[in-house]
Amino acid sequence: MDATAAHAFAMPKSAHRPTTAVEDTITLAAGVWLLTGTYVDGWAHNNLPDLETFLTPWHAILYSGFAACALWIAALTWRRHTPGTRWTTAIPAGYGAAAAGVILFLISGMADFAWHSVFGIEQGVKALFSPSHLGLATGGFLILGAPFSSAWLSPGRSWPRLIPAVVSAMLAGMVAAFILQEFAVFARHGLIQTYTSAAGGRAAVTVPTSSSIIVSLGSFFVSTAVLFAPVLLLSLRWRLHAAVPAAMALLPSVALQIMVALRDPWLIPAAVAGAVLVGALWAIVRPAPDRHARLITAMSLSPVLFWAPYFAGVALHDGALSFSPEIWGGTLAWTGLEMLALAALTLKGGHQAIASPSRRDSNP
Repeated sequence: MDATAAHAFAMPKSAHRPTTAVEDTITLAAGVWLLTGTYVDGWAHNNLPDLETFLTPWHAILYSGFAACALWIAALTWRRHTPGTRWTTAIPAGYGAAAAGVILFLISGMADFAWHSVFGIEQGVKALFSPSHLGLATGGFLILGAPFSSAWLSPGRSWPRLIPAVVSAMLAGMVAAFILQEFAVFARHGLIQTYTSAAGGRAAVTVPTSSSIIVSLGSFFVSTAVLFAPVLLLSLRWRLHAAVPAAMALLPSVALQIMVALRDPWLIPAAVAGAVLVGALWAIVRPAPDRHARLITAMSLSPVLFWAPYFAGVALHDGALSFSPEIWGGTLAWTGLEMLALAALTLKGGHQAIASPSRRDSNP
């Protein structure tokens, strides 16, 4: 590994005081409050056609959750501040991005109010392109990732001290899943099915167009990155229990389906089946930061095993797939290649510095 890569992945020695397990847990509790408001607001935008005001119950959950996060991060900083020193140095280790996220969220929230006052309440996909909503999502992502960032700076933490880091990575991934929900294949199965009207008005599965195939492949690329990139980041530093990648793939998928009012509830058993397969894979392969071949194997096969029950579930529900075996089989292969490439590139760039210093300390 060359000097540039070694410097890029070196673990910085922060002068900021680290947080405790209790403090990170409180951060996550406030973060869950914020994330719940986010998904409830998403539910409203997806299912209520006559939204005409900014002052709604779901916005109350969202912004009260943000207030809890902001006040808690401010309190952590206040407790660490020493008279005569800069306030920025009092921010807990790993919480600098979260503090910036609080500011960004606040500015975006005010902009969102102004945006709604001028242009009204967005519906459907338009809500995901609103600049103020993108700012809110980015701010929430930074806030929810704080415990993970804090643990990244202290890789020697042992179980159960690593639980907040795992939950933090999953919650941050759920923010990404929310703002990219139009690409979320577990939110709707129409991304891989094409229908035509048949006799009696009953829709029948038909051959897809080239454009619909490309849109579907892109959706699987995005969904794979959203679900499995957080798993990759965690596994670069710590050895994960098999239940961790399974849960990190399952929970966001179920949350997205709930957010669209269980439009396709039969997809949830498919998500459960996929998560079980991912967990079994990790239990068998047992990847670790210092076992690169095992880590690359687990990361490349995880999306293939997770998405396979999805295709099977859609085929059972509709009686057929629009995609030919070449297309759905190739889609599975592409998602595996995507994670193989990401895992190989990250390990190639900084494996010596990223690997956990002690395997006995890293088995969440």
